[in-house]
Amino acid sequence: MTIGPGRAEMSLLAFTSVLLALAPGLRAEPTTVRIRLLDADTGRPTPAMACIRGRTDGAVRLPPAGKVTTRPTAVEPFYRGIRFEPDSNWIGPVRQTLKDDRNQGQGGRADPYEVRPSIPYWNEPVMYQVSGDFTIDLPAGHWRLAVEHGMEYVPVVEDFEIAPGAPGFTRELVLKRWIDLPAKGWWSGDVHVHHPIQEPAHREYLLHYAVAEDLHVVNILEMGDHHQTHFKQLGFGKAFRAGRGDFWLVAGQEDPRSTFGHIIGLNISELARDTGRYDFYDVAFKKLHQQPGALVGFAHLAWNGCDLPRGFPWYVTTGEIDFVEVLQFSKLNAMDYHDYLNLGFRLTAAAGSDVPWGSTIGEVRTYVYTGGKLDIDAWFAGLKSGRSYVTNGPALDFRVNGAMCGAQIDLPAGGGSVKVSARVWGHPKIGVPTHLTVVSNDGVVRELANPDRQTELALEFDWPVKESRWLVASTVCDNAAVAHTTPVYVVVNGRPTWSREHGPAVIDRQLAAIAGIEREVAEKADDRSAGIRVRLEKARVFYADLREKMSRP
Repeated sequence: MTIGPGRAEMSLLAFTSVLLALAPGLRAEPTTVRIRLLDADTGRPTPAMACIRGRTDGAVRLPPAGKVTTRPTAVEPFYRGIRFEPDSNWIGPVRQTLKDDRNQGQGGRADPYEVRPSIPYWNEPVMYQVSGDFTIDLPAGHWRLAVEHGMEYVPVVEDFEIAPGAPGFTRELVLKRWIDLPAKGWWSGDVHVHHPIQEPAHREYLLHYAVAEDLHVVNILEMGDHHQTHFKQLGFGKAFRAGRGDFWLVAGQEDPRSTFGHIIGLNISELARDTGRYDFYDVAFKKLHQQPGALVGFAHLAWNGCDLPRGFPWYVTTGEIDFVEVLQFSKLNAMDYHDYLNLGFRLTAAAGSDVPWGSTIGEVRTYVYTGGKLDIDAWFAGLKSGRSYVTNGPALDFRVNGAMCGAQIDLPAGGGSVKVSARVWGHPKIGVPTHLTVVSNDGVVRELANPDRQTELALEFDWPVKESRWLVASTVCDNAAVAHTTPVYVVVNGRPTWSREHGPAVIDRQLAAIAGIEREVAEKADDRSAGIRVRLEKARVFYADLREKMSRP
């Protein structure tokens, strides 16, 4: 749109702009632009994520004064805590969302993104949280306004022009859903966010942030090491949950956290921490699982970060891991996830942003089915039972004999046939699915391509099953957005869902990782090294027994 002169007068506008640039004393005052972001469902302003920048120079401007920003907000302020201010012109931290070598290690985004955008459908260099009804002072020129409100809403991008001396004006943008997953019983969550909650302003910041990203369950993790914890919470358990409408903050922990890997505890009632036995992770697992409703997860599986697979081959044998982060930093690690499924483990798929190292909360999401209105206890119960899928754009629905992900389908000896149903939804501004794929122990079971760029794909077929199998559905979009479900487990005659063909090779890789740790502690006589050796031997025995069972007729 054009504010001020029409197209016939643009040459005069250009001449005036040059004149003003050459004569600072003649520069016109900036124009105050009021921006209102309305939720189509309610008709009211809503917090959202935005980026305003010049179309000519690309410089990012910040409300309300229109200041140019050249560097995103560093990680350090998140350790201290971001304080929300009840001012419509208050904005949140500036988060980097596209690769910029100048900012790596200086408050920019984490290295594992590599060249990928933080959010596949967001093509702006940064984003920051706005109130939904704010002002910004901008000089004459050509401008670009981009707004994002979570992946269930269509992102909006508008270009506009301001003529020299133009009076203030208001722009209203209506944010519309392209899909309503809560109406289908699915509620979004992020299992991995770091921020202290020590005062009301911290809580208000996070609640407004959750609304801005339309993210319903934000798990705020106090993060530990051998000596201390960071991002401290006021407390844990139901009394310390904070909610507003259908948006909730729930305190958890990322601890233990060492060179053996990072553990997540969700829905906890107290911090489970034992510095005297810190590297005996099974001790923490038991303390977490003794708390009603608590879950234990393994972080960073998505990008094999933080020294994975050093610790996981050992921890997974304890049977205490409920979920794994298979999607993070725009990376989906289906290969290792499928390997562990091929050993017979049942692990829920989850996704976490790892903010403040991630660009924004909810950039990857764990959707959990509760079947109705949001109930926090039901959300965690659904996650534990595997009624989940992960995504950074498209939506999935996957069922076997009508049962959704996480379910077990029992068949008698000799097997039978199951009815498989998979469906994916996308949107041209979120990501159009290129394929919908169903995978089992031995690879692709069925795949549907999308040469016509339809926004919805569906697979329905009968599948013969002679021995126990796991089944998952996944998709990839034209902009590299992905989604992947937790399995449905089809069990024949009570037998495990491992792979006799692929399992032994996976076991070999686990034993090699265990041997590497054993070499580090082999000659040490301290209690820590001795305890680790005992635990590694238990894991070795577990894999030997598993291999022997797989070899039986």
